Amino acid sequence: MKTALAFSGGKDSWACLWLNIDRLNLITVIWVNTGKNYPELLATVEKARALCPNFVELVVDRDGQNAHHGLPADVVPVNWTRQGQEFTESKSVTVQPYTLCCFENIGANLHRFCKEQGFTHLIRGQRSDETHKSTARNGSVVDGIEYVQPIENWTEEQVLDFVAKRMPLPDHFQFKHSSMDCYDCTAYVKESGDRISYMKRHHPGLYSQYEARKQALNIAIHLALET
Repeated sequence: MKTALAFSGGKDSWACLWLNIDRLNLITVIWVNTGKNYPELLATVEKARALCPNFVELVVDRDGQNAHHGLPADVVPVNWTRQGQEFTESKSVTVQPYTLCCFENIGANLHRFCKEQGFTHLIRGQRSDETHKSTARNGSVVDGIEYVQPIENWTEEQVLDFVAKRMPLPDHFQFKHSSMDCYDCTAYVKESGDRISYMKRHHPGLYSQYEARKQALNIAIHLALET
């Protein structure tokens, strides 16, 4: 059995890491680096890196993916997608489903690496009470890799209590999206209010980059509704 642990830097992946703290020498911890991380997230990643004898950082080209497929969105006007523009006309803004953005930049790269390295088991911090989660469950086998999801039946409160007994909780662990993979993500609008407000107060430079992308996306959606 060759085991990896998917680490995002958020509270759930930290819970998985602490659950396996006594056997980290037998586990490869994998972090997918989008290049768009908050400083707070990078600080937690460095703490994890120091704990893990086998820590792998996968650097991905998120900017390149967005340049081709567009801004991630919860509501996607078809004619503004890459495929839609092939049937209509070129637009000043290209839009993609947030599912495609997350999958191509994080999920697919993580899975590809695990396959290439021959991992048979992948520990993931997915909970059943999350609003956004994959259909895979603890014990599911995807392309020959068995998913191990030890906190699947935990609540968010249980996760925070467990982690708090082992490390000081960073402020952003209270956010719905505590992994904070991309500061300029224009999707997950309903769940990102706390994160955006925090960024506006504490990281105005990052917020300005987010706001520029969000305004461009809003214009595209409004134009699509008018036509």
